[in-house]
Amino acid sequence: MVSGEIADANAFFMANALTERGFCVTRVSMVGDQEGQIQDALLQSRDRAEAVIVSGGLGPTSDDLTTPAAAKAFGESLVLHEESLGQIRERFARGGMEMPRSNEKQAVFPASAEIIPNPVGTAPGFCLKSRGKAIFFLPGVPRELQHLFRETVLPRLERERKGNIHYRARTLKIFGLTESAIADRLSGIRAEHFSATLAYLPRYPENHIKIIVQGSDLEEVKRNLAELERVIRGKLEGRVFAVDRETLEEIVGRLLKERQATLAVAESCTGGLVAHRMTNIPGSSEYFERGVVVYSNQAKTELLEVPKELLAELGAVSAPVAEKMAEGMRHLSRATIGLAITGIAGPAGGSADKPVGTVFIALSGPDGTASRRYQFWGDRDQVKMISAQTALEWVRRYFLFNGIAGLRR
Repeated sequence: MVSGEIADANAFFMANALTERGFCVTRVSMVGDQEGQIQDALLQSRDRAEAVIVSGGLGPTSDDLTTPAAAKAFGESLVLHEESLGQIRERFARGGMEMPRSNEKQAVFPASAEIIPNPVGTAPGFCLKSRGKAIFFLPGVPRELQHLFRETVLPRLERERKGNIHYRARTLKIFGLTESAIADRLSGIRAEHFSATLAYLPRYPENHIKIIVQGSDLEEVKRNLAELERVIRGKLEGRVFAVDRETLEEIVGRLLKERQATLAVAESCTGGLVAHRMTNIPGSSEYFERGVVVYSNQAKTELLEVPKELLAELGAVSAPVAEKMAEGMRHLSRATIGLAITGIAGPAGGSADKPVGTVFIALSGPDGTASRRYQFWGDRDQVKMISAQTALEWVRRYFLFNGIAGLRR
């Protein structure tokens, strides 16, 4: 929506996926729910590009105008597609519901349309050809769009790609270095020597580097990609934690599983964010033992046995308290690792010696306990986000860099 009420995650997803495969995305447009404006945008896009992908406006309500606008723009009549209608009815029946009459609209298409079945939703997509160019229409629900795009649209675009150039891409995810620090470390690399381009993509609190390699020989493209990735990883000295769609929590979970270790987390200022991220991973019950939100001093004392005297003397936001939280969590849960976070997320609550963004992270394992003070910047959400990210990074580095000794270096 152009009103700003809904973020356009679909354009970001498709542009990213297309760029990874070596397609040049020349323009991204947003159009309001007005039939005439949609018609104009479709015709202009067709004349500018070799292929067009449209998302949204295929629903059952009165403001879903993409299909009739497409029919008018390309001079076609609208027809009911009985097979699609049957599939929509069947989907409602599987959920124990009768299909509302308004959903019939989703089975009406321009007469020459090639239907793209939607196994994960009620709105099928479709494709039209105009002046030899393919125009794809996909539903706006992100889950549905992503499925149809990956399974149908992208493979077709690759089959119909002109020329015999191969592309391979990889996204390296980095944490703990700023974008400028990464650029400094990689300044001596000449990507063109690998027939490659590099793109620096800030994704707070991470930074990503996208490598795209092209060439006429597929095996050479693969070799160049592998060698350039190796060189970049060497320059960044262990700061690359994941590639492509991997997440930090997935990497941490894999390490815990490989080491047959378990994790328990005590969170204060992050309010359960680390536990939320860890339990987003299917199968995390194998290694994530428990998480507690100990927001008050009383909770820290009652649940984790943090001494009242320590809290009174140093305050909840301090290294000794963070360490006691981690140790108490490990003792309470009998997990291999106890992880703790305590800090001031803001916007209030800071002081001269502990300003907003002051965060202490501690980790307790079989080989001891370590803690560190951080001074993070940003608003409340950003402080919580980077605190959770840093805590997870501690677990990753614990396993990769010799336990507590590696964290203290």
